[in-house]
Amino acid sequence: MKLELVTRREDLAALAPKWDELARHDLRDGFFRTSAWYRSWMDHVRPEAEPFVVVARDAGGEIAGLAPLCRAPFRDLGFRFNCVSSGGREMVSGDYLDYLAAPHARAEVLPAVLNFLWEQRSEWEMLLVGEVIVGGDLHRAVEAFAESKNLAFRLQEERVCPFIELPATYEEYLSGLSQKIRKRLRRDVRDVQEKLNARIEVVSDPQQVCAQMETMIRLHVDRWNSVNQPGTLTRAGMPEFLQQFCAAPPPGGQTRLYFLKQEEKALAAVLTFWYGESALFYQTGWDPESAAVRYSPGMVLVGYSIRDAIENGMRYYDCLRGNEAYKSHLAKSSRKTATLLLARSFFAKEYLRANRVKDLVKRVVGNDTAAAEPQLTTVSET
Repeated sequence: MKLELVTRREDLAALAPKWDELARHDLRDGFFRTSAWYRSWMDHVRPEAEPFVVVARDAGGEIAGLAPLCRAPFRDLGFRFNCVSSGGREMVSGDYLDYLAAPHARAEVLPAVLNFLWEQRSEWEMLLVGEVIVGGDLHRAVEAFAESKNLAFRLQEERVCPFIELPATYEEYLSGLSQKIRKRLRRDVRDVQEKLNARIEVVSDPQQVCAQMETMIRLHVDRWNSVNQPGTLTRAGMPEFLQQFCAAPPPGGQTRLYFLKQEEKALAAVLTFWYGESALFYQTGWDPESAAVRYSPGMVLVGYSIRDAIENGMRYYDCLRGNEAYKSHLAKSSRKTATLLLARSFFAKEYLRANRVKDLVKRVVGNDTAAAEPQLTTVSET
């Protein structure tokens, strides 16, 4: 197997067709591994980062695998050093990231990519493998690689990702919920329809999604400003990231915006992505001054989006990272993701030691909750 490195942005477009073909091999989790996600993220969320995409070719010269990585200075806790990391993470909820490979070649591609990264070790002091499925084959391959190269290793940001394995009908889904939640969902839907005369509108055409994304963002910001927080979508580059990505979603992917509207005024919104077998709940927002707040508009729209996914033949509804209480009401199954850090240089190893000290201090003071980035998928339960 021949490995090569792509480090110029202008060379990424030529990789896109094969890149997305490899992502499509995983119809459940391939969405955040697509070229459109990576390139939009690089353009707007991490414009200072450089592509560091590892391409694996088989004996016939065909691309059999690809690792969507980037290279940028790493800064935290007063440390600064060069890092090669998974692309598409950090400020956006890029869960289930992975190195891509054709199914028949995966067992060969994963160690080949890691060994190639070792050959390129002068380019990095720390290797960050982000938001991987805990216990998955990439997780196991990275741990084995770290041990074989005697690299300092840390697993952090272990997060619960609730999901629903969707049944054949929405009524069957509701029957699996607690009586209290089932009753509440039905009551709130009835109330917004009868008391507010509100309706639910679904937007999925890319041009229309982009035209209405500003409304989604405004509702998100209004919701968080009401509790004196800025909201994730106010961060630099996030609106532009969503606009670029949603204008040209990856093959097999679709953006779906759900609005709760009273006449033509949007009272609440939910943003989901569909890909292969999965509906992915990404973001929400609502007008805190609206009378709809008393009827849990976020829950109403999430419930509707679950129903929509079932009726369109999806197999999974994924709530993504975060163990917020409302997710446990709606989803009874979960997986975990984590970030893996492999330190090579003295300063990178010192950074891992500093984090272990920080963990110890948290345990001593009785707060053993791992530090995490602000969550993207919070829904009010009021």
